[in-house]
Amino acid sequence: MKRLLVLLTVMVAVLFFTAGAFAQTVCTSCKGTLREIPCPVGAVQGAACTLSEFDYDINSFPPALLVPDGYCSTAVGTAGVNNYRAIFHICDCPDPTVFTAGLSLQVRYEILVNGLSGANGAYWSGTAPPATLNFNTAASTTLACGLAAQPLTFGAYVGGSFFQSDGATVATPLAGVACTVGAANRATIWLSNAATPYVVTGLEGSYWWFDIPPIRISTNQIQAGDVISVQIRLIDVLGASICAECTLCDCTIEVARVCCSGVAPTTMLTFNYFTSLAAGDYWNGMAIANNTGTAGTCVLTARQLGGGACTATVTVPANGLVVDLLENMTWTGTVNGAPCFIIGNCDYAGAFGFGMMANGAHDSMGYATP
Repeated sequence: MKRLLVLLTVMVAVLFFTAGAFAQTVCTSCKGTLREIPCPVGAVQGAACTLSEFDYDINSFPPALLVPDGYCSTAVGTAGVNNYRAIFHICDCPDPTVFTAGLSLQVRYEILVNGLSGANGAYWSGTAPPATLNFNTAASTTLACGLAAQPLTFGAYVGGSFFQSDGATVATPLAGVACTVGAANRATIWLSNAATPYVVTGLEGSYWWFDIPPIRISTNQIQAGDVISVQIRLIDVLGASICAECTLCDCTIEVARVCCSGVAPTTMLTFNYFTSLAAGDYWNGMAIANNTGTAGTCVLTARQLGGGACTATVTVPANGLVVDLLENMTWTGTVNGAPCFIIGNCDYAGAFGFGMMANGAHDSMGYATP
């Protein structure tokens, strides 16, 4: 039993720590705290759902845009005050020496929710990215954040395509007023055209600013407290470095938090089947992970065959996980020894878990949730 529980711990630890291990470096911003976007309720249409679209760096350049822009504030400020911008320092890449004259680059954008890929409720808007994705470069963060006085376009990635997280092409991302995004419009990836790459001239600075196009949230999927990020990936197109079509560097920047302050983030986990809450021929164990910087709690409600519900509460440390046997947990209610399923309500965003059972001989089963 102990050996299998250790195996469960190792498997979940691998899942937990690899979830955020894709980015090789972290983008930086110019100034300003992470902004929040409102959550229109259900199928409500009209102006409230217009706010589900937001643009991280809409106010990077004058003139000031005194509009909500999808964020909770009704005025984003005057020129230069809210200077939000994704700055990618290529010297932080594993091999920055490849960024020399003649290198042909393709760029890939992917939307992440709580650091995870997939159709998780945040998607490219139908108004973005533009046919030409602009960027600029500078010799320092200070200069990169002060590019308002310079032309907006130093270089450009011309053309590109939208894709779902599973690689399926999205012809037309959702545009207009909508609270929900249908399955056919859930574009999370944008990839520039490899046939028209940006070619490094050798005159660029090492701090590269990339425009983050508008993003739309789907309110039937997103949860309060979810954090939306954009991963920017630079790809070698023609093999000027060691290999063609290989990833040279990634960076990820947080662009928004979902729902205005005061709304508690939650996650519901569903563990579909356990043989029993009590000790028996099979042992039953679970792991619950917390991919946030704050400790949280999960209230577990077990529904047993034949009726009856039991509850238990577990505390999950920040950026950590809890692994335990169900028989070791303190359950309130009558444990009848019958098969059950368990619903976990966690008071933090982005929780995920793993359930496993085995009889100590040859039979075992495990599954991830949600």
